[in-house]
Amino acid sequence: MTRTVIFIVFFLIVPCYLVSQEATTYKGSVVDALTQEVIPFATIAVYNANQELVDGTSTNNQGQFEFTTDKLFTYFEVTFIGYKTEIIQYTALDNPVNLLFNLRTIVSDLDEVVIQAERTTTQLKIDRKIINLGTDIQQSGTNALEAFDQIPDIQTDLGTGSISLRGNDNVRILINGKPSALNAVELLEQIPSSTIKSVEIITSPSAKYQADGLTGVINIILKSNTNKGTNLSLNSSFGTKRYGYGVTGNHNFSKVNLSFTGSQSGREMDSKQTINRVFNNGDTQNIFTPYDFNGLTRKLAGGVDYFINDNNELSVGLDYTDDYHSFYNTSQYFDVTNRDDFTYTRNAEHSHTTYVFNANYRKKFEKENHFLELDFNLNDNKNEYPASDFEDRVFIFDQEINENNKIHALSLDYSLPITQTLQFEAGGSFNSSDIQNQRYIRLDTTDETLDTFKYSEELFGIYGLTKFTLKKIDWQLGLRYEYFTSNSTNTLNSEITDLRFSNLFPSIHAAYKFNQNNTFSIGYSRRISRPNLHHVNPFQLGNPFFRFEGNSRLEPESSDNLEISYHKNKKSFNWSATTFYRYRKNIILWVNDIEDNNIQVISFQNKGINHSFGIESTMQIKLLNSWNTQFTGNYYFTKTEDNDIVTWDELYSSNLQLKNTFKITKSISTDITYRHTPKRQNPFNFIEPRHRIDWGVRAKFLQNKFTANLRVIDVLDNNLMKRTTRTRDFEQRTIWKFQSQTLGFLCSLNYVLSKNKNKTRNRKKRKYRHNDGNN
Repeated sequence: MTRTVIFIVFFLIVPCYLVSQEATTYKGSVVDALTQEVIPFATIAVYNANQELVDGTSTNNQGQFEFTTDKLFTYFEVTFIGYKTEIIQYTALDNPVNLLFNLRTIVSDLDEVVIQAERTTTQLKIDRKIINLGTDIQQSGTNALEAFDQIPDIQTDLGTGSISLRGNDNVRILINGKPSALNAVELLEQIPSSTIKSVEIITSPSAKYQADGLTGVINIILKSNTNKGTNLSLNSSFGTKRYGYGVTGNHNFSKVNLSFTGSQSGREMDSKQTINRVFNNGDTQNIFTPYDFNGLTRKLAGGVDYFINDNNELSVGLDYTDDYHSFYNTSQYFDVTNRDDFTYTRNAEHSHTTYVFNANYRKKFEKENHFLELDFNLNDNKNEYPASDFEDRVFIFDQEINENNKIHALSLDYSLPITQTLQFEAGGSFNSSDIQNQRYIRLDTTDETLDTFKYSEELFGIYGLTKFTLKKIDWQLGLRYEYFTSNSTNTLNSEITDLRFSNLFPSIHAAYKFNQNNTFSIGYSRRISRPNLHHVNPFQLGNPFFRFEGNSRLEPESSDNLEISYHKNKKSFNWSATTFYRYRKNIILWVNDIEDNNIQVISFQNKGINHSFGIESTMQIKLLNSWNTQFTGNYYFTKTEDNDIVTWDELYSSNLQLKNTFKITKSISTDITYRHTPKRQNPFNFIEPRHRIDWGVRAKFLQNKFTANLRVIDVLDNNLMKRTTRTRDFEQRTIWKFQSQTLGFLCSLNYVLSKNKNKTRNRKKRKYRHNDGNN
């Protein structure tokens, strides 16, 4: 009786209801309030009336949580970095085993007309890292290539035109999960960063993903326009030898959504390169090359989303890109052995026309995450590369390379949630590429040649994937099978190739939650790099001093990848660390040989084994309400074995970035980013250390409808690339000043004519398979 009286008095004193002392199970999900996408590793804590923490957990990779407690509490507190803390009173719960908590991104204190993330946030999932660009000041007015240059996880090398992950450039670049026939640099220069929603860095892909890309996949997710009503925004940018403008919008009816975007950008560059070369036979060759570049890119895109009913959706989209740029290079050759000084001029043009058609059908069932999805993508790309060469203004030759590329991708995915902690996924894909490459050379009116290189490939893949939770461990087990064929015909030497490969690719991922703030994960995947057009194509632009040579005898390169990660998440502090080991064999190596008259011959060969290790770490701290700081660092090391042609068998690279963002007033913010790149060593060259400071400021006006950004790139103007190359035949010293990475300014403006913040569509983002493409 006494206990009953005390219990009743206790409830009369406490101003809110408490959970029963009997053990109760709580299940649910945490999602983004705007996009309704799940938020993995969010923290769910429960507090009593005295605001004391009594229990809690965190969401798994699917944004779901479950815990059982008999402790007394009055409210939930749900947190994740980059989002506002959400407080949910126990009395507001309807069903303890069907909870849904919505988190809202951090915004300014003004009455926002547009809900946007004010800074870039990083989201870690069991098999990938998602970088949500938000409205990062350092990304404003740039293209995707420059946006990558601000992400320490990705290494950009404009000198070789390559994009790398973890010190290796064997990486697959995708746009919305789809391949492109363009090389990585030209593709990324076409995409305005303002159209990018997020960048997925998938260094440990599951069996769901196509197995190409030894070091992983970079998938760029573009923004989609599905908001209610009529939405329209204008943007423009101008700066050091560049300009751009565009429009994006949509109109959403009850069952049909129409979206569109259009843009045009122009750019000039006058990057300068100095080369000092000494051959082993004692010959010398020095070159000064100013690269005069003029480019113009036009993009148009439109789409129709048809909401047939609550369970059936159909989307169709068409993108068109016209990208043209010209090069005018007058190289000064001096101190050339057995030759007088001379000038060598090349007038060249690149013209890329690309049509992309996509159709997607999705059938949803009653259970959440139970769906069937069919996707078709066609990428039709035409490229023209005409060039005229002169020596001391005397005509030498004309050459033109024409490429016609068509890539088809068809995929079917099925997802079946068996229980709340067990899910099965399966699917299949068929990808094909057909490429015709013609090279025309004219020495004079009587000496003309035309050669043709035809290349085609097909890839069939099927996969099965199981996701389940066992106690506190989230598991993801998968197996993929791929059958690959390629054929090529070269009229230059009448060579015909017919390659066929069949492979299995397992993947294992596990994540263990120590508590609501600490998560440990481990992943294994097997990857492959098959010979593609870039390796076997003999028709690539050269000149009398260097040429490309295709190698049709290449074999696939494979890798086994193991990585371990730790993630700590608290309200104002977030820290993650990852270490990995990668075993590569039968490596496809870029080789530079010397023929008579010191002509360089560039080709690919299978050679050696690599053991790679690395560590990556990111720390985000909210020091004050108006001050956020982020520190990112990485270091990669590779040991090469059974390779007698490389100059250095120990390879390494690293990056350090310190980023500080400040909220000066409610409408003005600023960003100061420092990046240091220590010395890098590759098989045939090393690059000296360099660093740079970038500064930006943003101001918002007219109730945040109008936004202005100003960026200063490389404030100290000392970000020169200094590279030393050593091969068996020569040593070369290069100093290269890239205009886009040295001192310059960029101003961008955005005006929102109309914006409705309520969405009508919650379409789950596909985890696309990957065609080989031509990157």
